[in-house]
This record gives sequence, structure tokens and C-alpha cells, in this order.
Amino acid sequence: MMLGWLCFMIAALHVGNVQAMTPGSSSSSECWTQWFDRDNPSGKGDFEILSKLRREHPTSICQVPLQIDVETTSGGSGSSTGDKIHISDITTGFICKNAQQKKGRCSDYRVRFKCPLKFCPPVITECWTPWFDRDDPSGTGDYETLAHLSNQYKKQICDHPIHIEVQTRSGESLTSTGDVIYAADSTTGFICKNSDQKKGMCSDYRVRFLCPLDHCHPKVCFTKWFNRDRPSGKGDFEILSKLWPKYPHVLCKRPITLEVVTAKEEKLFALSGQIAYRYDTTEGFICRNKDQHGGPCHDYKVRFGCPCK
Repeated sequence: MMLGWLCFMIAALHVGNVQAMTPGSSSSSECWTQWFDRDNPSGKGDFEILSKLRREHPTSICQVPLQIDVETTSGGSGSSTGDKIHISDITTGFICKNAQQKKGRCSDYRVRFKCPLKFCPPVITECWTPWFDRDDPSGTGDYETLAHLSNQYKKQICDHPIHIEVQTRSGESLTSTGDVIYAADSTTGFICKNSDQKKGMCSDYRVRFLCPLDHCHPKVCFTKWFNRDRPSGKGDFEILSKLWPKYPHVLCKRPITLEVVTAKEEKLFALSGQIAYRYDTTEGFICRNKDQHGGPCHDYKVRFGCPCK
């Protein structure tokens, strides 16, 4: 599927702010919020205070959380760092003080909160395609048929759409035009014939289709491992902008996910105990020697998850 393909989710209230419980979770009557990381340990420590988080994200955290979850910004468990945690509860939030650490500084943490089901968004199982307008009514009518659209916009429409939505190119509803419609369904698509209209010509229409959710998100295929840099200088810089020009046929411009492991032992970065300066699919991975305690960065290698072709 095209990377630029946009999905417009049904019942999008709170989408992006709350995550449904994952398989194996303790209850289907609860949900987790997104992860929050409002502070870093460069000052007195890492202070992820609930009252401040709620003030900055007023619709994203329920009034009475049921549980708090803490991990490092690189995805490691809170217990794996060895840090002494000052506070971690659903009333205050999370506090790690640099002064209480033997290594002199806390790791960088993020938090999320478990909320009651009524705060959770509806389960999203469907999505809309973009709007399509392949024809205009200058001939015998406006023919936005599924067969023609699927052939012209390959992979942008699922094989068996659930529903069709029709409106004029200017965004007016189908019923507002007064046109006599020959067909408007998820099997045929849309047909308006000029010969059926009292005014002699159909309005110009566009259509979109409702598809299963898995059609919106492409399957992930991983690249090979890349190791373009060593930590002998300022650190280990496995940057996407430098990797892509060298491997344009292997690496996509907009990866979906990123994995980082040590070059030799292939230990996950989250278990390395080191601090990442950057770890995202936009820039790639950066580990700076000056951010580490007890030595330079390890030598890392990375791979990216791209949409399968």
C-alpha cells in the first residue's frame, strides 16, 4: 500500500490518546493511555507528575487511574535500570531523583496509566479510503465504478468493501442534489446516468469505500541489519538520512518501525543500560558517548520495518 495512503478511522474520539488492552492483559474492562514523557533527567531527575501531565493532556488521562506503568524511553522495563525510584503511584505519578542514584543520574523514563473501560475508545475495525473521482458527467453520466477504480488505483481499495460513501466534488451530500441514482453500493460502486435526470446532466461526484482495518496498515517487512558507524568518535550514529541514499532499493524513506541491537552480542538496546539520544523511525538511532556513564556507547546495528511490497 502507498505510504501516503491516509486512513480515516471510524469513531475516532480519543484515538491516539488511549490504547486498548493487549492480548493477555488482566481485564477487557480497562485500557492503557498513550505513553507520556514530559521530563528528562538533565536537571534534578525525571519527574513525570500526574497533575502536570493531566494539565498538559486534559483529555488523555482519566481522573482516577487504576494503575501506573513505567519504562525507559527506549522501551526497557523500569526494574532493569537499577535506579532507586522515589515515587511511582497513581496519585502522584513518577519521580526519580538524580541525587539518590549511585551512578549520579536517573535513566530517562516514560509513563502511562490504566483507565476504566468507559474512558477507552470504541474498538476500531474499519477505515475509509481516500476520495476518488475518476469520471465526470460530461459524457453519458458519472461512472465511479468499483471495477474501474480498483484497476486505476491499485491496492488503495480493498477487494470487498464494506460500504460506499458518495458526495459531490464540492462536498455536498448525495441527497441534496436531487439526482436519480442508477447504482450506489459497495459491489458496483456508483453510477449516475445523464439520461435519468430532469436537468439533463448529473452532478459531478466522488466516492470512497469503507474497508477492514488491516487494509489500512501495511504488513511490515524488515530490512537487513545496517552498521554504518562505530562509537570511536562522538558516538554511534545510525541515521536514516545517511543510510537511505546508500540503500535506496532496500530501505524505504518512511519506515514503520525500528529495531536496535548490539553489533556482536545482538542484545536489545533496551537491555544495554545505555541512553539513546535518538531512537525513532524519522531520524534513526543515535547514541552519544557523552550521555553514557562508565564508558562510550556500544557498537550498535539497526534494521527498519518497511511496508511489504
